[in-house]
Amino acid sequence: MPVKLFLASSNPGKLKEYRILAEAGGPSPLRVDLALVPEFASLPAFEEKAPTFAENAAGKALHYSRMQDGPILADDSGLVVPALGGAPGVLSARYAGVDATNSQRIEKLLKEMRDLKGEKRAAHFVCAIALARQGRALAVVTDRADGEILRETRGAG
Repeated sequence: MPVKLFLASSNPGKLKEYRILAEAGGPSPLRVDLALVPEFASLPAFEEKAPTFAENAAGKALHYSRMQDGPILADDSGLVVPALGGAPGVLSARYAGVDATNSQRIEKLLKEMRDLKGEKRAAHFVCAIALARQGRALAVVTDRADGEILRETRGAG
């Protein structure tokens, strides 16, 4: 019988990505049935205002695990640019304004970095995933990918 795991999101695209990741490891003796939290949009929202991605992911997992039976998986991720004091950091979705598009956020970042050269253009993308059940944290995992911000966008952006 598969283990039911709920993703704290209303985003079916994110659910699809997690399902692909779950299957990427090949066959496993542990079968997981990953689903979105039922009626997620009607639940009291969790405000992601913590100073780190790990704290936001853990807070979100704990928050929704108090309202739902079964384990809850939550994540938070974003870009960190040390030369900009960590911006956009955990405020990446609100970096250029609450309703800003990805293009507007990229434009703002490139504008703020226009005079930075060499090592000052270093950045890293952070992803944090947390698992909780009934208001108890079970795991928090983080990782990062290091790189640098180019002077112009590449690809689809």
